[in-house]
Amino acid sequence: MHSSAYFLRMVQRLQGRSVAKPFRFFFTVAGTVAMLATAWKSVQFGLFTVTLDLLIKLVITFAYTHGLSGTRRGTLWPSASKPDPLVEACHLLEPDSPSENGFPSCEEKSSPVSVAPAIPRITACAVGWREDAELYRRCLQCFATDPICGPIVAGVDGDTPADQEMVDIFMETFPDAHVIRLPETLAATMEQYMLSAQLSDVEDAPTCEFIMEHLTSKIRALINEQTSFAAIRDARGLCVVQPHQSKKDILFTTLVVAGVVSNELGLEYVFSTDSDSAIVPGGLEQVVALFDRDVNTGGVSGHLRFVHPTETYLSRMVGAHFWFEQEIAKAQGAIFGAVEIQPGPSAGFRVTALQLVLITNEDRHLTTRLLWAGFEVHYAPGAIVYTDTPNTFRGWLKQQIRWARGTMTETLWFPWMLTRLSPLHVYNILKARSVPIMTFWAITLYALGFGKEISVRLAPLADVCCALALQVVYLACASPDRPTRPDLLWLAPSIVWFFFMTPAIYVWSLVTIFDHSWGNAPRGLEPASEKGQPAGSRFAALLLEVKQMGFQVLWIGILCVAALRACRVSSFV
Repeated sequence: MHSSAYFLRMVQRLQGRSVAKPFRFFFTVAGTVAMLATAWKSVQFGLFTVTLDLLIKLVITFAYTHGLSGTRRGTLWPSASKPDPLVEACHLLEPDSPSENGFPSCEEKSSPVSVAPAIPRITACAVGWREDAELYRRCLQCFATDPICGPIVAGVDGDTPADQEMVDIFMETFPDAHVIRLPETLAATMEQYMLSAQLSDVEDAPTCEFIMEHLTSKIRALINEQTSFAAIRDARGLCVVQPHQSKKDILFTTLVVAGVVSNELGLEYVFSTDSDSAIVPGGLEQVVALFDRDVNTGGVSGHLRFVHPTETYLSRMVGAHFWFEQEIAKAQGAIFGAVEIQPGPSAGFRVTALQLVLITNEDRHLTTRLLWAGFEVHYAPGAIVYTDTPNTFRGWLKQQIRWARGTMTETLWFPWMLTRLSPLHVYNILKARSVPIMTFWAITLYALGFGKEISVRLAPLADVCCALALQVVYLACASPDRPTRPDLLWLAPSIVWFFFMTPAIYVWSLVTIFDHSWGNAPRGLEPASEKGQPAGSRFAALLLEVKQMGFQVLWIGILCVAALRACRVSSFV
């Protein structure tokens, strides 16, 4: 009944705002066009456009992360200028530090697992499929030793003997916990219920509430039948196992279960992560602090740190790139309460808001629905989550295409989100989407001999170099996420790498925009098992590899041709 009343209040509030939406849309479009025109004119006049643009971003980032902006109930980020010493210690971890594999060691900095938190404030979720044992154990321990973390709901996407290891690790960490095994995914249950009730529009708010009431009632009855909410509270854990489907499906199931558990235990918030990720001590406190400061905050995004147990040049470049880009990019939307995405490994939700929009099982679209429902989504730069990153070109490419495809899908399928964003935010989004595609087009034309000769001018080059230097100095001095030596050493190569690799990734994501596969394999599968596959399976796997990597290999060839042409032209000058 509580969620129904909350839903009705939300509908009334949104109806009151519906009149203003056309005016907001006009204001956003007009403001964005004015910014684009100003930027174009500054380029024509030879001004330092990139540097000026960055200075505006740095002012916004500093204002947000250091509490100079505010919500209706106080500053957004009061603790950024005085970071928690435990969080600060984890920021400075090096891959060769005493903590294993570059991840924070939660056991060394917190209370034992057996000690229950004095005041639980938030439910934690961890989802995965045949995860590496040590990564998964570390993920659970970081939650178990956090003093404000309530029960941990673990989702295991697989019910075969090969999936049992994750269940065993969970039971080692929480010996008194209970395991619930579902005969089918909740997404499948939802689809069957929609068919029987003749419901079709999943984006419709009343339909969403109707379905969620059915699913939560089912989960509540299942828990009361097999265990009890008091037992979950005392054991501080619940493991949910379902037949293998996808990460999106296990995420949906786990969030529904976590919402039910949170409501029954009086917890207002849920934090979701992946089984290969570990949040630093004090990170959940930063997330809860942002929720507490404004009841209209429906989501909070944490800060990701990318590492790998076996470092390669690629994993180090990925870590350096996201250290360089992430904080400033997120702050541009966060200052308006409109962070564009809550990444899967680091996403916090207000339970009442989540249950209004949880008809989808895709984390990026969850953020879109939160914003469209009128909630704000903020960013906690001190809630750092260490997550595993691919250390091979093939794994990295699959990940980047999957992320880019989700980005382009939300941009093209939901343009009405413009009414929820500020002109400055839309301006930054348009630049981020269009520049890679324009770069792809320009380099391809040049490689084919249709483009003009490349001329390097001093002013634009100085503009870019000045902007990059300013950004490095700011992040090194004012960011809660302190740089490591590899971040600084691999920063320049990462900038070059992502500049030239990203255009093809964005274009291919548009070509394959209807492909909803995740493209990754579980770490529990040994490569040797592929040798026993029949020839037909190996051929199908080869075709899949060509589909996933062929376009990028072709793009690398285009880059080489363009480089040869540039060298050839310069030799004649």
